Amino acid sequence: MPNTIELFNLVENDSIVSPCITVHGKLSKSDSARNIQVQHPQLPPLSFPVNEGFFKATILLTPGENRLMFVTDTNVSCTVTCHYTPLVQNKPVHLCLIIAEDSPLKFDSPASQIAKEGGNGVDLAIKKLRIAGRLMQSFTNEQMQRNGFGQRTFNFVEEWAHDTQFRNGGCPMRNTIKIHVVRSERTTSEIRDHNVAQQNSKGTNTGALFGWAMDALKKYGGPFQENEHPVQAACVFLDSHWDGKLITGHAALGGGDDHIKLAIFGSHGIYSWPTCMEDIIPYFLDETKRTNEVANDCNECGSHWECAVVTMGAFMHEIGHLLGCPHQEHGVMLRDYTRLNRSFLTREAFATRTNSYGAKPPIFPKEECTWHRLDLVRFLYHPSFTKEQDFYDSSFMRPTRNGGFKVAKPALYPLNNDMCRITSSTGIYLIEIICGDLAKAFIEYLPKSLGGTGPQREVILSLADLQSRIPKDKVAEYGNKFKLKVLAVNSPDVSFDNFPALLLQALIPMTKYGYSQNVQGIKSQLLGSSNRGKDIGIIAVDMKKVVAVRVYHGYALDGIRFYLTATEPKDKDNGKPAVPPRTYMGKLTNAFKSTGIKEDQKSVLFGNQTPNYTDIVLEPNEIIKGFNVRCGAWIDAVQLVTNNGRMTKMCGNITGGGLAELIPPEGQSILGLYGNVGKWVDAIGIVYGNA
Repeated sequence: MPNTIELFNLVENDSIVSPCITVHGKLSKSDSARNIQVQHPQLPPLSFPVNEGFFKATILLTPGENRLMFVTDTNVSCTVTCHYTPLVQNKPVHLCLIIAEDSPLKFDSPASQIAKEGGNGVDLAIKKLRIAGRLMQSFTNEQMQRNGFGQRTFNFVEEWAHDTQFRNGGCPMRNTIKIHVVRSERTTSEIRDHNVAQQNSKGTNTGALFGWAMDALKKYGGPFQENEHPVQAACVFLDSHWDGKLITGHAALGGGDDHIKLAIFGSHGIYSWPTCMEDIIPYFLDETKRTNEVANDCNECGSHWECAVVTMGAFMHEIGHLLGCPHQEHGVMLRDYTRLNRSFLTREAFATRTNSYGAKPPIFPKEECTWHRLDLVRFLYHPSFTKEQDFYDSSFMRPTRNGGFKVAKPALYPLNNDMCRITSSTGIYLIEIICGDLAKAFIEYLPKSLGGTGPQREVILSLADLQSRIPKDKVAEYGNKFKLKVLAVNSPDVSFDNFPALLLQALIPMTKYGYSQNVQGIKSQLLGSSNRGKDIGIIAVDMKKVVAVRVYHGYALDGIRFYLTATEPKDKDNGKPAVPPRTYMGKLTNAFKSTGIKEDQKSVLFGNQTPNYTDIVLEPNEIIKGFNVRCGAWIDAVQLVTNNGRMTKMCGNITGGGLAELIPPEGQSILGLYGNVGKWVDAIGIVYGNA
């Protein structure tokens, strides 16, 4: 049989959305080739080693058709054509280099590396950041593909500029990652102050660099000016420095606010990062020992290649936080990036960290670094990862490009028999069971085009089912004490601490609150903060008797007074309480009457009475069905929802906190409210049931 080349993850006419891909392949057993070259008609050729007949080739693509020829040094070849379509409509990440006000414009690098690379200035740092960005895109694309999510990755902001991604330039101009060079108002000495060094256990201001990066970006302006929806920025401080005691000017952090989602890192290890595509293999195999001129971050950077994977991987870890990922049991969001090199190589260099050669050639996928499955599901529903094909799947419920949260977060309602109902207007795509600090089990709702059911607007769960999903070695410790986290499309995550206790404590006999003996109430989730104010217990309110409401508010919710009628409205035909019409039309626009409250009629107060208030008078047979709530650390505002589907205005701080809802399951009604009250309402929940 003739010698052949088999490609595992690339087929003829593949549609690619990543500008950089890593092709995995295998040669025939009889082929003694030691190298394989990938030839592209528009770009310089790239060569890759073959080990035990296997190879991994990391290559760049150009928009449109890419005709790739794989040729071994034994003159065996194959050609495959793929099509690269940049996802320019997706929400990108801005890659930034932050420099001090008086920066020397140099990054830490040993003398031997400075001689090898011809310097250690800003231009070289930009080249290295571009290649690191491409490697992150390629790695993520491969991980998404392996998990059944297709070719999919995130974008960096690009610009039409001189190409620096090949040693000899490749083509003079092309789309390449834009590196924003951002000047900070902080001096080099401020940035390198020991008190702001994250790894200084005695530092007094170790989170300062994150705020300083935010300040620098906002002063830079452009895409980082305050706007309605957050932009995404991944920043490296150029002026990080190993002074023989500490890595100064460095912090590994990811997070952000409503304006900027941010990841920051230091430049102390970028001397070891590849400068161009041709450098990827030799730099990931570079066993040069570290000298005292540069840092040994976390004691895992004893050689150049180890420094490259640890620092580049840790920066990608922070970008993971920027994209919404928490820490995980394994993968990039733990510290598995010490194996990041294996995703691009078929053999591993000697590691000082383990005093061994590690994985033997060839390196198989199970030995590589990974994103955790939970990270990849998050990416699937993140606006940075949308593919055009997603819009043809009505079950996908795509995220908005801007990523803004305009809908209520998921709501949980306990039911009888240790059951609960979780709702979301946009669709739940992931439920995580958190044991301690990490997710140990999960339920995913993938799009139908990927073999799933699609995100769910309503999910019924039992405590027994959730407990059965916890790993057996964790059941004794966490079976009755785990947290539930719910993720929905275009919505903030919501967590329910000590979920088993929440269900067990939810059932309330309502006899002492004026209801008949057979009425049992169920507590909803508590919105706001139970750590603030005073627990005021349950305030019983029979919503069938409420004729008017006075909402006390300023920049927060102060209280709610419910005015009651002495008797329930009667149905003229049979003398029974009238059944209100269940129509949900016109819920957004119909206004409420605001006059007619009689001050002396019977009322019930939840919270505080203040001079500032809004009055709402209900129409005949109109009953309060629930509440929309804006909340964070306290209750910012509340909006009444009635059985007619009408809504009042939002009373209070209409921009404060996030949006949530307190609306009982269909067929049940509000029996009362509970929560915490201090100077204003700090927490609120409802008690509901059949009465």
